[in-house]
Parts: sequence; structure tokens; C-alpha cells
Amino acid sequence: MAWRAGVDIGGTFTDIVIVADDGETLLWKENTTPERPERAIEEGLTNVARELDLDLRTFLGQVSLFVHGSTIATNEIIQRRGPKLGLVCTKGFRDVLYFRDGFKWDRYNPRLERPADFVERHLRVGVAERIGPDGSIKVPLDEASVREAAAVFRHHNAGSIAVTLLWSHINPRHEQRVRDVLREELGDVPIMLSSEILPEIGEWVRTSATVMSAYVYPASNDYLRRLEGWLAASGLACQPLIMQVNGGCATVDQTLKIPINTIGSGPAACPTAALRVGQRVSARDMIAIDMGGTSFDASLVKDGAVLHSRALMVAHQPIGVPGAEIHSIGAGGGSIAWIDSGGALRVGPHSAGAKPGPAAYDMGGAEPTVTDANIVLGYLSPDAFLGGRRRLRADLAKQAIRERIAAPLGLDVPQAAAGIIRVVNENMVNAIRVVSVQRGIDPGPFLLVAGGGAGALHAGRLAVELGIERVLIPAEAGVISAFGMTVTDLKYDYARTLHTASPEPAIDRVGRLLGELEAKALDDLEHSGFSGERVQLRRFVDARYRGQVHELVAPVPAGDLDREDFQTIADTFHSLHRERYGWSAKEYPVEYLHWRVTGTGLIERLAELDFRLVSPRSASEAARGTRLAYFEESGGLADVLAFWSNEVPTGAEIFGPALIDGATTTIVVFPGQRLLADGKGSFLIETGTKHPAPAAGEPIDVGEGIPREAM
Repeated sequence: MAWRAGVDIGGTFTDIVIVADDGETLLWKENTTPERPERAIEEGLTNVARELDLDLRTFLGQVSLFVHGSTIATNEIIQRRGPKLGLVCTKGFRDVLYFRDGFKWDRYNPRLERPADFVERHLRVGVAERIGPDGSIKVPLDEASVREAAAVFRHHNAGSIAVTLLWSHINPRHEQRVRDVLREELGDVPIMLSSEILPEIGEWVRTSATVMSAYVYPASNDYLRRLEGWLAASGLACQPLIMQVNGGCATVDQTLKIPINTIGSGPAACPTAALRVGQRVSARDMIAIDMGGTSFDASLVKDGAVLHSRALMVAHQPIGVPGAEIHSIGAGGGSIAWIDSGGALRVGPHSAGAKPGPAAYDMGGAEPTVTDANIVLGYLSPDAFLGGRRRLRADLAKQAIRERIAAPLGLDVPQAAAGIIRVVNENMVNAIRVVSVQRGIDPGPFLLVAGGGAGALHAGRLAVELGIERVLIPAEAGVISAFGMTVTDLKYDYARTLHTASPEPAIDRVGRLLGELEAKALDDLEHSGFSGERVQLRRFVDARYRGQVHELVAPVPAGDLDREDFQTIADTFHSLHRERYGWSAKEYPVEYLHWRVTGTGLIERLAELDFRLVSPRSASEAARGTRLAYFEESGGLADVLAFWSNEVPTGAEIFGPALIDGATTTIVVFPGQRLLADGKGSFLIETGTKHPAPAAGEPIDVGEGIPREAM
């Protein structure tokens, strides 16, 4: 038996998904250990092996694919706990980071604070040199000025260094020599070159990406090498792969060449997972959500493709590299409810995290959270959490909400808890609108794929607010990003700058450049174990109308290029421009800036169950009892049916209100909604009322019921 393993570290839980060759899966959640993230992985894999009746070494020896989503880089930036940085730049240009691009992200806020720089000004040191936009050397590199910069870094104990010289993306010779001199002077201090991190035009973005890479490299290198060593010593049969922001994965060595690629690496797997599970209902247009303990991530899959962007930021700094377009907010199960100075109820962005966690965790947390509200409202069962592995304290959840929210606002506890849920739902609806409505896309026809441990608790309500008719809760919902890692492909991105334009593009030069990038991609993929039919190469170019600042990414045909191919590229750009901005100008010349190649190592696909093959049937015999839960449509508190997700049979048809308890997530089916089960842990909710529910008061044998701990 061979296994695939996906491991995603979240703010509260570390998720592990194990997929066998025959498609059978094992889902596991382990408490995240923020001080030593790898410890949760070690403990989780040990527990998973025990569940499979294997020792750890035997289990890891049968793992053929191991993909890990790391939070190290993101946390280093957000928490500002990286090393002291040094920056080498062209003399006279050390304030590129300060001036940014001249815009504010909230441009109408006159009191907006400028974010602190990641490199102190006295550690931004200019060196004498100048390369022109054509790559010619205008001023030779003064190596003495480089050694003076090294002395400054040595004096201030700089732990990592970024090098960003003007036009180095056209000619990297000066940057490469600066690195050589710095190594002579400073030994093994990490050094990142902009010509290797982001060889593209745009001083600020290129500098930012290089600085961010230098900032996260030391911690990323220490963590990944430590994890890699432990896995090898424990018997892992394959090399571990790391999830990238582009939605693919890469080897540890390749990852550390461009560390910025691990920013948001966990959430980047969610749209990939949605693309995969959407096949179960033949969907190609999906909105994917991942609501965990700390954050809520929303992304869009359109026409069977994950949307990507080159404008991604973290801590208001551009990362430059292309990434899956994901909008994240501080709205998770651990998000804290609070009352602002004006007396308004707020939720998030602060989180109780893994420790102390929500009040119901009984680990010292006293602040009311979204999880506590879901317990008080009866949606989340205290005795079913993590499949019963952890019992939650409903009394502590109720106490936290009463003291911090209900009493100050003059509400009873259920009303206060319902208010918390309404506020966090509105926050999440707005996040989904960012990736849909604000792009001119109506979310109504899309399938909502609900992921994360808390996602299915809220998805039915979010769908109604957005006019979405169908919600898919896959069997892997509670660990959706970790699952996405088991089905993602290896992906390497390459880019070079060559400025040319229609109607007379430099066809031969472009062809040679793309050939070089493709050769590099093939070589790297082969070293990573992919060749022949398991390799796919795709080409793109950043294009714009002459005089524009921003570009759109257009596909480039394969093979030798000719004038007809360039006309195809231009026509595609015009279409993309009209789709994005509502207009195009075919009479205008099109400029081409960055030529890109994406090399993909294809992972073998597994079969999927099709919901179309499922015939509806009654599910009343699968109910485990009733639970008192709060639904405004039902007038407040009411007894509703509850089910164990693993006992709901194929084709089971359940009408809301109802609750489905599982080991990694809980599903709330709201009044007027219908749920259909595939018998293997996945559920489809229809939010409309075209399917009549059973008559009110119809007797159903549900046994002795479930204790009403929360009320």
C-alpha cells in the first residue's frame, strides 16, 4: 500500500490528510505547536501511523508523496520576528522601499499609518555602479564600496542581506559580483539577489520581493532543513515537497532559492482542492472558502482554472511572484468577539489561537469566540468535537459570552451568540465579494465549496446571502488545504524581461529566450523526478497597451513563434482587457514585458465519486437524536435532528434545520435547505425551497436525543 500525505499547519490545528492508492482517506487534526511547528507534525504523523496499525517508520516508508504547507514565512513577516536585514542598492536609490509606488492601499484615509520598513535606513547602503536599460555597463562596479557596505552590515550584525541593483534583471553581472564580495567579507550570511528572486521590471516590487525573501530565508531554511532531516531519519521514502503560493509544490532546495514562494503556501492549496472536488458535481465555476481557527480564505475557480495574480501583498508589501488569488481576513473559529468604543459588536481580526484557544477549550481562554457562539447556539456539539477526541466546555463558552458580550449589551446569551455569528458571517460575505462581485462576477451561479473546520457551520447561511444555490461540503472539508496538497502538481515558474511591441515584435529574440526558460524548466523538473508525459510546459507574457502601467498575463502558443502567433497573442490580450476593464483598443500597439514559462510535474489523478449517480432516499433512520439549536426562521430555540456524518447512507436526503456532526467539521443545514449525501462523507446542500420538506410535526423516531449542554 502506498500513501500520499498532505500536511498543513494552521493557527489552531495542524491538518494531516493521508490518501491511499485506492482513494481511501484518513483525516487527522493535531494541536498546532507555535513555538516548534514541526512538533505537531511529528506527533500527528505518529498518531496517524497508530490509526493505521503501523509504526511510524513502516508508515513513512510507504509514503510516495509528502507535501507540506508551511506558515513559517508568513508568520515571520506578519509578526516581524525575522533577522536584521541589510540592503545593497545602486547609489542614490536606497529609498525605493520608502517611496513605494506613491499610492496608499486606503488612499482616502488621511490618517493611514505608513507601515514600518523591513530594512532600517542606515542598513540600506548604496554602491557605486550603473547598468543601463539595455544591459550595458554605464558605470563599472566599485568593489571598494561593496566592502564598505559589508563593514556596515558586520557592525550592525545583519543576519541576512538583499541585493537589488538597477536593471539587474537585464544584466545580473554586478549583483553576482556583489554577492561574491559580500561572501568574502561576511562568510555564510544569507544573500538574496533580485535578478534571481524576481527578474522583472519595477524597482519597488522587485526590491520588496527580494527583501521579503531575505527576511524569511533564515527561519524557513532552519525549519525546512530540520523537518527534512527528521522525516529522512524517520524513514520517509520520498523527498518532501513544499506548497507554493502559485498553487503548485516544489522541492525544499527549489523552495529555498525563492523563499517568498512560501508566503500563504497553505491557503494556496484550497482552490486546487476545490477544483478537484468540484468534479463530483461536474462544476467548473466555484468559490472556495477555508474557515479555520484563525482566518477565513476565499478564492475563485473560473472555467476550471484557479485565478492567479501578480499583485499579492502581505503586511502591505508586494511579494511580486505570481500566486493563487486568495483574499484572507481574520475570521475563524478562534476569532474573538468584542465591543468597540462606540458600543458596537465586532468579531476579529484577533484570534485566541491554539493556546489558550476559545473559552470552551478550557485552556485558560476567557475571551468569547466564534466557536463559543456556535456551541451556545447548539450548532457545534461539545461531545462530538474532533470525533469525540476532545470534549468542549459549553458552560465556559456561555460564561464568556455572558460576561463580555451579553451583559454589556443587555442581551440574553443566545441573542448575543447569534449576534456574533451574524457579524462574522457578514465579514465573510464581504470577503467573498472581494473575489467575485468586485471583479464584476456574479457569485450566484457558482458552486460554494466549504472547507476548514468551521466552514460548513456557516456556508449555508453565506450562500443564501450571496444568492448561491449549491454548497458542496467534501469529505475532506475540515482539512481541505491539506487535501489539496495531496492532489496538487509540482510547479516551477520562470520569467525573463524582454521589452518588445507590436506591430514589429522581436520574434527571434523572444523565441530564444523562451527556449532557454523551457530548457531550465525541463532540467529542474527532471532533477525533481518528472520527465516525459508527466511534464507540461506553458508560456505566458505580461502585456499592456503603450502608456499603461499595469499588465495582463496572456498565454503564448507553444513551438516556434511567427507573426501569426503574435497576432493571436495580441487578440487574446484585447479580449482579456475587455473582459477585465470593459473596453479594448485593437488599433493601439501592444507592449510585451516579461516572458514566462511554467513547468509542471503532473501528479497521478485518482477517481472521483459523481453525485449524479446518487439516488435520494430517506435518512431518518440515521439520526442520532435531537439537539436544541437556534434558528431565527424557527423563532429561536428548537429541537433539530442531528446525525453522525459517517453514518449517513448514500443518497440520504435531509431537510433543514438539521446538524451533521463529523470528526473534522460540523454541517448546519438551515431551514428551507436540502442536503444530499454521497455515502462517502461528501454532502451537497441546495439552498432553495424547490424540494418540499416533510410536513411539520411528522413523527420521526430519533431515540433518546442528545444532551442540551449549551443552553
